[in-house]
Amino acid sequence: DVEPEEETNNNAAEEIVAGNDGGGIISAEHQDHNTANGNNETTTDATNNNNSRLLNNDALKSHLQSIRTIQQKDATTKKMSHHKNSKEEDEHEHQLILTSNKHLASLRSELHTTHLDICKSYHPKFPELEELITDPFQYRKAIGIIQNEVDVTNVNDELNDVLSSNQIITISVAGSTTNGRMLTQEELNQVNDACSYLDELQSVQNELTSFVESRMEQWSPSVCALVGPALAAQLLASTGGLAELARVPSCNLQLLGKNRSTASSRGGMATQSRTQHAGFLIDCDLVQSCPNYLKMRAVKAVAGKLALAVRCDHINVESGRQRTADVGRKFKEELRTKFGKWEEPDKAQVVKALPKPDLTTKKRRGGKRIRRLKERFEETELMKQANKRAFSVEAGEYGDDAMGITLGMLDTKEGGAMRNTTEKRKMRQANTKASRKRAAQMSAGVADGLASSVVFTPTQGMELVNPDANKERVRKANEKWFSDTSGFQSALPRK
Repeated sequence: DVEPEEETNNNAAEEIVAGNDGGGIISAEHQDHNTANGNNETTTDATNNNNSRLLNNDALKSHLQSIRTIQQKDATTKKMSHHKNSKEEDEHEHQLILTSNKHLASLRSELHTTHLDICKSYHPKFPELEELITDPFQYRKAIGIIQNEVDVTNVNDELNDVLSSNQIITISVAGSTTNGRMLTQEELNQVNDACSYLDELQSVQNELTSFVESRMEQWSPSVCALVGPALAAQLLASTGGLAELARVPSCNLQLLGKNRSTASSRGGMATQSRTQHAGFLIDCDLVQSCPNYLKMRAVKAVAGKLALAVRCDHINVESGRQRTADVGRKFKEELRTKFGKWEEPDKAQVVKALPKPDLTTKKRRGGKRIRRLKERFEETELMKQANKRAFSVEAGEYGDDAMGITLGMLDTKEGGAMRNTTEKRKMRQANTKASRKRAAQMSAGVADGLASSVVFTPTQGMELVNPDANKERVRKANEKWFSDTSGFQSALPRK
């Protein structure tokens, strides 16, 4: 038996020895205790990793069990006559679809994380392989075949079932020059465990995807016919239901699922690459069939038709009418026709021929106005002589004669007799106010040939008079009585 004081001293001494950081001696019991703790920590980390895996989540397990129960029920009811779900069953399936989409988003993230873990574990063996095969499932199948093989060409036959011939040649060349090493058995087991977990994730993902797609075709057939079941499920999950999706306008539908820009994505380290200002609809088959310069325009067109298709499905669900995909198929065909016209080259400009001239003489109105017009543009006798040709008469040079540059009958002896043949009619003057004013202006100031400034008076005899004196007198009278500055005056004589 040890007294209490001695036991306390011994414990203190052991603590001093164990806590000696300056290179002191550590007891063997303490070393064994640390080793056991290290092994226990490794075991605990492995246990925690297994417990933290997504497939061990209780909510996911319960959801998968619910889906399998409904699928078994459907297989039973298919053998029976046509079975129509009640409103409660439809609502329950709707909630399962929304929950499945949330789990699918978590599964995509878990797949990416598991793929990175596999690359990290297999990196010492073949560091170049993760850059040559970027697809996670192809990478998993390739390392499942290669394992610890030093010469990759020995497994080329097995790789033919997984990879293309170009990929196999590239991997073979890279494997012959790699600086990797063989993995230990423990490292290889770790890689195989991660690959098995990736296969389980893929199986669960396929199960959820098939359930969502099958239910979406029954729930909203028009939307599925237009953009596909998978994309319809993503749109339904992002908004929270069919009623909520029907309230979204088309301008916002094209942005559903848009990735937010962050510092890492702007630096080129984004895990998901997607076009800016576009969401789920950029992955639609109709949009992907268009060239790159038309994709954003196609997204807007698809979003407009999608908004109409969603509202049709929502009205059919609320009213209890039969749900058909006729509207979605019709919209899809219209969009395909429209996109085909967008890709057609521009038509060449058509050079139109001039219209056929109308050679028939149109009847004109008769009357004074037309007769005056004819008199103004009537051909003169001189032009009539110039337009006539004389036969058997020597002409000038052939070139001028062929081009019509001749004087016609005016250049011959018979022609040019204008005085005997012309009878010029006087053109009638228009009796209008403007013509009379013009005639008065032209005749103003013109004196007769017999007018003279010499006047004979009985008292003074011959007198030279200014002819403009009378005009000056009239001008002064007009200025006195009718000018702008004369004002009001009386014409009566002053008393």
